[in-house]
Amino acid sequence: MEVTFNEIATAVIMIIGTFLILTTSVGLIRFPDVFCRMHAAGKAGTLGISFIILAPVVFSGTGGDVWFRGILAIIFQFLTSPAATHLMAHACYLTSYPLSDRTALDELKTTLPNNPDPSYGHE
Repeated sequence: MEVTFNEIATAVIMIIGTFLILTTSVGLIRFPDVFCRMHAAGKAGTLGISFIILAPVVFSGTGGDVWFRGILAIIFQFLTSPAATHLMAHACYLTSYPLSDRTALDELKTTLPNNPDPSYGHE
């Protein structure tokens, strides 16, 4: 039984994706506050899922339909996951979710109001 290049490439891509998702889970456990945890989930999670989606696409070979759907799913992942993470972090900040004691700089403190009005930013 001979191993093909597609099988090796698929295995390597799956291992990379699994490692990135494992990194995300470690970040969710070890980081001190919700903002750092969302950063781990947003960055490594997006890349990990993208590699997991890419693995069967590579394994399928030259099937145009599988490639189209896979690349479309990866693009959708890159568009939605970071945007959702940003919106959740913004909502946590506006509801005064506590920052970690180790947080050194709060750049939003000077730009956002202390008691946010629900119509803030909507004129």
